[in-house]
Amino acid sequence: MLLHVPGPILETEGNMVRPSLWKYRYPLFFLTLLGILFVYQLAVVILLRKSKESLETSFTGSKIVNPYENWGNENGEKISLHTHSDEVWFTPERHTVSEIISEYKKEGFSNLAITDYGQISDTDDKTYIRGFEWGQNVKKRHILAIGIKKAFYDFFPIYASRENLNWVMDRMKKLGGYVILPHPKLNDSYSKEEMLSIEGFQAVEVYSPYGDDSKILDSLLSTGKNVHCMASDDLHYFPETTVKQFDQPVWKDLIQTLGNQRGRKGESFLRYIVTSDGVREETSVLQALHSGSFYCVKKFFQGASDPKVPLIQVNADHQIQVTSKERYLEIRFIGKKGEVLQVNPDTNSAKYQILESDPYVRVEVIALTGSILSNAIVRSE
Repeated sequence: MLLHVPGPILETEGNMVRPSLWKYRYPLFFLTLLGILFVYQLAVVILLRKSKESLETSFTGSKIVNPYENWGNENGEKISLHTHSDEVWFTPERHTVSEIISEYKKEGFSNLAITDYGQISDTDDKTYIRGFEWGQNVKKRHILAIGIKKAFYDFFPIYASRENLNWVMDRMKKLGGYVILPHPKLNDSYSKEEMLSIEGFQAVEVYSPYGDDSKILDSLLSTGKNVHCMASDDLHYFPETTVKQFDQPVWKDLIQTLGNQRGRKGESFLRYIVTSDGVREETSVLQALHSGSFYCVKKFFQGASDPKVPLIQVNADHQIQVTSKERYLEIRFIGKKGEVLQVNPDTNSAKYQILESDPYVRVEVIALTGSILSNAIVRSE
């Protein structure tokens, strides 16, 4: 008998025989690929990591930092920071950059960011804000980078440890990005415990079509993480009434229909941020993001008028003064661990005295057509 080893067809006494393992060549090839993928994944998990460095403490000090101190009036600029276009090769059925910009302008938006998966979609139009969404893993643990200068590959298609996520966010910031954790409630991609265990993000998408939860902010702020709110549509497709107006090729209509993307009501134009009057270009928007000088807005229904953001000032006596041209259903002052410190109903102005026991205070406004979140007013040395 010849040795039973894999290889080409062998010749023996006029008969042609195949090695015994040859019939398993396809399963063996598949197992080899899995082995290579496993070794690759293990290598990047071990090598591309960054340990948590900072140890958060509660906000302390006699100085009060108000991110809205430079707002001269209540006028603002509507900005959307999470939209997806057809610029990525594997999403050709989505809308063009020009279609997205045109529709948002019709709704009164001053600017928006195109945040496609894995790449910065850089078209001839230089007015919109650049960004990209990192992450193609099954658990939907994605990360947004706004204003980043260069995109990079997701090296963790199967698994990423907390230290790996820290490495990704650190690289994003080094490349000029403002880092956001998007849709934390989608597939429970980021639990509160996990958000407390990682570092490098500057905002959390607490207003998202996949779940609205402003209490996430308090679980982070209460530990000393001075993170900002974020509100965005996470636009993938416009509602049917809008899509019908587009001059799309037949193949795009067909793919959208087969993908069950047609006929949906959609939630576009409902969640966005508001920056101060005149802050609409990428450079100034990024400055506002880094300082927290913006509001997060969620409209309650399509076609509603925009709720007007308030003017927030802090006087020499450490009193927070909230004023607006619009009469609100409620103005709430929220403190550590989400404690409701004070509620002022049916008013367009309110005042709260910051106490020595308040490490931070944030404002929530309930208007007739939507809700508004401020970023935290914090103590500092």
